Amino acid sequence: MRGLRPWQRLVMSVCLCALMVPFWFAAQSTHRFTSGHRTKTEGPVHCAWDGPCKGSWLLPGRQQGSGEIEGLTFAADEEVLLDIPVFAGRDWAVTDRSGLLARAIVEALCGAIGVVAVLWVAWARS
Repeated sequence: MRGLRPWQRLVMSVCLCALMVPFWFAAQSTHRFTSGHRTKTEGPVHCAWDGPCKGSWLLPGRQQGSGEIEGLTFAADEEVLLDIPVFAGRDWAVTDRSGLLARAIVEALCGAIGVVAVLWVAWARS
């Protein structure tokens, strides 16, 4: 790395810092995978035609959760389904828990590949 010019070192540092973002998302998905609860929606779920579905659910300890529910489509609102099983936290819910883990793995792999690529380019240029 000694052969790099100061501006190249700066660019490399910025790229490495930017590559930490996928790791943050991977950690968030992993945390959700381990800290969420299996529950059911309360009341109707409202889905936008081309957007996310929103609803509310009851968590252990009588805590109310509400927010976006990933994995539902507009058809769920059309049918006015109640008691949809979800895996949820206070402000998020997913219909498929395994999707959280798969997303965390993909994000961690993308971050790792990016770090290796940046370091390889820096090493090749020095």
